[in-house]
Amino acid sequence: MNLLDSPVYVYYDKKSERITDFLPVDLDDNSKAAIINQWQMDIPRRILKALSENDMMTAPRIKETIGHSMSTLHENIKKLEEAGLIETKMIFEGNKQKIIRPKVFFVTQNPRLRSFLIKAANQGVWVETEKSKSVLKFLKENADEFHTAEEISLKLKIPVDEVKTLLENWNSQFNRGLSEFMKKMPFERRVYYRAVKSKK
Repeated sequence: MNLLDSPVYVYYDKKSERITDFLPVDLDDNSKAAIINQWQMDIPRRILKALSENDMMTAPRIKETIGHSMSTLHENIKKLEEAGLIETKMIFEGNKQKIIRPKVFFVTQNPRLRSFLIKAANQGVWVETEKSKSVLKFLKENADEFHTAEEISLKLKIPVDEVKTLLENWNSQFNRGLSEFMKKMPFERRVYYRAVKSKK
């Protein structure tokens, strides 16, 4: 599987778990097919979701999270690695153990709530929710770094389209920055966000 050097994000509907989109948008068809094939199977899908939320895990940690026997997990982890969706590495700090990292990140979407938030914003109504507070708190606590909406979504477990809508309606709370990757066609841009530091 020939994934790009930049992170690959796969959007899926939170309710149906159906894949809805890919980022980068020009991801090759073979990579898309490999992703869809693994996502359609229950155990690989649960492993991929757990890794997307935690970024780095061991097999015992995955077992604690999703269950199943170690032999079943090792078999599925091997298949995911062969498909190019994850990578494994042995580390020797303390006890020898295998670390598993995702190469593809799966991010939830909630189109119905996004439509509601956009409608409210167009009417001049700001929807104050626990999610909006969580996003703003995260940005303020990490004000030295820029983050994509996808990264914020994974960290806070909030559907990515909700995160994007909330961020689009804050004009003074954060800074935007555009990444420089994907300078070739289709000239895709990725927006990064960072909270505005308070002036002392």
